Amino acid sequence: MVPMMEQPCHLCDAEAVSRCYSCGKLVCAQHDKGKSCPTCSGGYVPGDPRGISVEPLPKAGGAAWWRPQEADAYHPPECYECKGLAKRTCRNCYEKFCPEHAGPGDLCLACGRSANMGLVIFGIMVALLGGLLLFGWLFG
Repeated sequence: MVPMMEQPCHLCDAEAVSRCYSCGKLVCAQHDKGKSCPTCSGGYVPGDPRGISVEPLPKAGGAAWWRPQEADAYHPPECYECKGLAKRTCRNCYEKFCPEHAGPGDLCLACGRSANMGLVIFGIMVALLGGLLLFGWLFG
């Protein structure tokens, strides 16, 4: 690979000192007036070697496509309760939870409590029905 200083400007073949932020081509000190070279900052002119493109020019002020881009920030999954590292997902409400806030089966602690509450209510209803039947049998 030839160093940038030994490669010529794409407009005038002078020594290149920088790159255009839009197209990434090398430019000399004379053509390095702004972020974009004169070819990219101006419109299409007859004899332009770029030709006509159906893709629009990149927006000014954004990161250049040829430069390294910053990665998106990574956020590890966090527990719905304590915001600790979550390794499992509740099969009922799809919240992520840590081992400390795990309920029975693949449920979080909150869904596990509500599932147990259904069993408690069912047990109370069976006990009330059994009590009424016993009361009816004894006094009926």
